[in-house]
Amino acid sequence: MTESSGTGVEALLNEEIVALAASTFVVVFTGVGLGREQARNRVDKELYGRFGKPRGSDAHYAYRAVILQIVLLWERAGIAARATTGPLILLPDGARLLNATDAARELRTLL
Repeated sequence: MTESSGTGVEALLNEEIVALAASTFVVVFTGVGLGREQARNRVDKELYGRFGKPRGSDAHYAYRAVILQIVLLWERAGIAARATTGPLILLPDGARLLNATDAARELRTLL
């Protein structure tokens, strides 16, 4: 599944993670220059916009786990990395991914 079929933690957890990571990457980093920082909370805001804010501690922790998995996929693919101070940094392969016609396919190639 590549698009959300509802809201909430169940819908978030049912998403195919690579497609979710790719589409979230495009939204979060569009307009960000190479080597520039992007606040990590932009990922949270994007997922909250798609799936709603987590309600309850279990949902909150589930969202945090998915967000961390997305960031780890980005780092593994070499498209973005966590800076030592917390923000995310757009990497050269990430700048190329932003221009891809199929971001999920390109991300799979990089992985």
